[in-house]
Amino acid sequence: MTVHEIRIPKLGMETIDCEIKSWLVRVGDRVTPGSGLLEVETEKATVVIEAEVGGRIMELRRRPLERVDVGAVVGLIEAA
Repeated sequence: MTVHEIRIPKLGMETIDCEIKSWLVRVGDRVTPGSGLLEVETEKATVVIEAEVGGRIMELRRRPLERVDVGAVVGLIEAA
C-alpha cells in the first residue's frame, strides 16, 4: 500500500496560508488524478485543490474554516 499526502500547494507568490472552505470528498471515496478534493480560499481567490494520484481517501486531517499553511498535510490518499 502506497500512501500519498494531500498537501496545500503554493497558491501564489506571496500566499503563505489559506482557509479550507469545504471538502469535496469523504473518507472512503475513490478519486482519480485531477479530481477535486477541497476548496480553499486565499486573500485573492477560491481554488480547488486536485488529486495528484488516484486511489481511496484514507483520512481528512483538517476541517472547513481552518486556516492552514502552504505545504501543510491536510489528508491522505491510499494510491491505487
